[in-house]
Amino acid sequence: MTVKHITKRQLQTEANRQYIMNVAQNLFSHNGYEKTSMKEISTAAKLPIGSLYYHFKNKEDLLLQICISIARTPMPNLSQDVVQKARKPYQHLFKEIDMYGDLWANAGEAFAYNVYRTFEYIYDTEHSYLSIDFYNNMLNFIKVAQSIGTFDDTISAEEATEYLFMIIRTLIYEWSQTRHHHKDIWLCGKYLPRILKTFVKE
Repeated sequence: MTVKHITKRQLQTEANRQYIMNVAQNLFSHNGYEKTSMKEISTAAKLPIGSLYYHFKNKEDLLLQICISIARTPMPNLSQDVVQKARKPYQHLFKEIDMYGDLWANAGEAFAYNVYRTFEYIYDTEHSYLSIDFYNNMLNFIKVAQSIGTFDDTISAEEATEYLFMIIRTLIYEWSQTRHHHKDIWLCGKYLPRILKTFVKE
């Protein structure tokens, strides 16, 4: 088996790319996506604007890549002590979904607003969501809970995960719309308990 050697140049290139994304995320969060230009990002990053276009096609592509990075944030909670947690799946599923929603909400409105586009892009390019830690861990957790009888097994773990994944995407997007009127609102606490209780058998 051939082992790929990562050069210092490649490491530096990836570090620069991540640095630009971090600077842009901060500006998008504080100033708004529409009000932030690529020139302002390059100035804040103290990099020539050509460096931005070397890594990203345009501002829209930069936003999308930040959203993909948010979507793939490691979420290890459901992959630890799985059998023990699966005996009481409601509280652990609720916590994990709530934390994932908070992740997007804390990133900012510009990113939450693009949650549908982000996951559509991931699915179109990879034909699954398995590269997303949150999705993958929830799927495996539900399989374990079904095997010990604490989660509805009249549908497959894949279908249940798809359904819950659709719900959290909807809640994230709706948050990005309702926060204009209620900045402190978070919708998981309002809708998620009833949804989860239709699946959980505790």
